[in-house]
Amino acid sequence: MAKKEPKAGRGLLVDAMEHSFPERPRFEEWRRGGVDCVHITLAIWEDARDTLKVIGKWHRHFEAHGDLIALATSVDDVERIARSGRTAVVFGFQNTSPFEDDIDLVRTFHALGVRIVQLTYNIQNNVANGCWEDNDAGLSKVFGRNVVAEMNKLGMLIDLSHCNERTCFDTIEASSLPVAITHANPSEFVGMEIELKRRNKSTPLIKALAKHGGVIGLSMYPRLMRGGSDSSLKTFCDMLCWTVDLVGVDHGGFGTDLYTGWPEAEIVWWRAGRFARQSPLAISPKFAEWPRWFRSPSDFPKAVEGLAKRGFSRAELDKIIGGNWMRLFGQTWSPAP
Repeated sequence: MAKKEPKAGRGLLVDAMEHSFPERPRFEEWRRGGVDCVHITLAIWEDARDTLKVIGKWHRHFEAHGDLIALATSVDDVERIARSGRTAVVFGFQNTSPFEDDIDLVRTFHALGVRIVQLTYNIQNNVANGCWEDNDAGLSKVFGRNVVAEMNKLGMLIDLSHCNERTCFDTIEASSLPVAITHANPSEFVGMEIELKRRNKSTPLIKALAKHGGVIGLSMYPRLMRGGSDSSLKTFCDMLCWTVDLVGVDHGGFGTDLYTGWPEAEIVWWRAGRFARQSPLAISPKFAEWPRWFRSPSDFPKAVEGLAKRGFSRAELDKIIGGNWMRLFGQTWSPAP
C-alpha cells in the first residue's frame, strides 16, 4: 500500500486509545483514515514478563510494516513519523500490573518506550482503585503515590480512564504534571442508562482535570455512548461540543477505545483477567456493534468533517483532532523539573 502523506492544511490527528488486534489491515486503516498517531495497549492484566513478550511482537510489526508504522517515544518522533506518511505508535498500558510491586520496573518500561500508563483497570490493584470499586478508597498512600512521582520524574503520562472518582481526584492532586483521561465520556451528557456507566466521568472531575492542564479523549465505544450502537455522528459531535463548552477547547480530543480483529473470546480476558471466570458486572459477554458511521479508523474523516461543520476555527479544530494531545505529550514525556 502506498504511503499516505499527511493532509495539507490540518494539524496532526491523534487517537489517544485504540486496542485493535495488531496486523497490517489495521495499520492500513490508520493510513486511510489519516491517523498520524495512535496510543496502543501493551497490557491489561499482563505481568512484567508477559508485557515484555508483547513489546517484542510489536517490534516485529515495526520491522515487517515499517512502511506504515513506527514507534514514537517523543513529540519529535510523532511529528517526524507523520511527515513521512506513516502512523506513529505510542506504547501504553491500561493497568500498572506490569510494574508488579517493583518501583524499578517503571524505569525499565520507560526505557523500553512506554509513555502512557493507566493506573488501574476497573478493579483495585497495588497502586489504586478502579471504577468497578466503590469510591471509599483511591490512590494508594504509599506505592501509588510513589508510582505517580516516578512517572512524573521519568516522563510518563498518567491515564485515569478506568479509575474510580476518588483515585482520579487523588492523582490529580498528587501529580506534579497534568494527567489524562484517554478514553471516557462525560456522564452528565451521556446519562446513566448505559452498560458501562461506571466508566464515564463526572462533571466535577472533568473540570478538575482541565484546571490542572489535562485532556479527556472522547470515545465512540457504544457502551459508553448515549444511544449505544445506534449513536449518531451528530450525538458524538454534540458531546464533544458540550465538553468544549464545559472546560474549553484546550482539553478535549479523540480517544476511540476502538477494538477490532480480536476473537470474541478475548472479552473474557479483558473483563475478568485472572481474578474471575467471567465479568463481575452484568455486562454483555459479546462485542458491541460499533455505530454505522465509525466502524474502523478509516472513518475518522467523517468525525473530523462533522466537527468542522460545528463552527470551530481551523486552529480550534486542530487542537481537538490532535493538537491538545500533542501539547500534553510534550508536557509529560519529558522528566518533571
